[in-house]
Amino acid sequence: MINLRKKIISIIIISIIITYLIYVFFLDKRINIVSIGDGVSSGETSYNIKGISYNDYLKDYYEDIKKIKNYNNKYSYKDNTLNDLINNFNNNERNNIKQVIHDASILTIGIGEEELVKLVMTNNFNKDSIEKFLNNYDILLKSISKVTDAKIVLLSFYENYYLTKRDIIILNSNLANLAQKYNCYFININDLLLNKDYFFSSKDYYFNYKAHKEIATMIINTI
Repeated sequence: MINLRKKIISIIIISIIITYLIYVFFLDKRINIVSIGDGVSSGETSYNIKGISYNDYLKDYYEDIKKIKNYNNKYSYKDNTLNDLINNFNNNERNNIKQVIHDASILTIGIGEEELVKLVMTNNFNKDSIEKFLNNYDILLKSISKVTDAKIVLLSFYENYYLTKRDIIILNSNLANLAQKYNCYFININDLLLNKDYFFSSKDYYFNYKAHKEIATMIINTI
């Protein structure tokens, strides 16, 4: 009877150890994906309908291979700006953004295209406004780098009806330098989005699900 109890206790202990090892070597290796950005990042369309974004495709990929723990796209939404995100960091007790980013394994950043387009549309696209814009980007990345060890993926800007090739070359050059400064993966999506089939109209700066899917693939292959 005593031997039987010992065997049962041994089996329970072994089961606990095996369960723990499975957690450590498998479950605990699952990743947290966090996205921050504007309407481009959230999959916005020209019809004011939120579609499938590159972040959603990224999440689906890791779900399919059973490696995702959590997906947070709370900070990706239309009209989100660099200044908004900086304010979120400065008022962290209200939204917990620092903790969300701290826990990230992969952090995608796709913000600024909307902001730049609006500067053009309001005739405020000039040297001073661009300098302020890039400075805000620097402040944001500096804040992020202080709270996370995640793989940070930074998406480039791209040409559209409002932003010229020259504009994008200058902006992306500066953004690539910031990516290098803060050890981010820089994904240049401009060449991909020269394909007009990815847009609903010539004046549209939101691209379709096909482009989002391609961008997700670019991210996966890069990181």
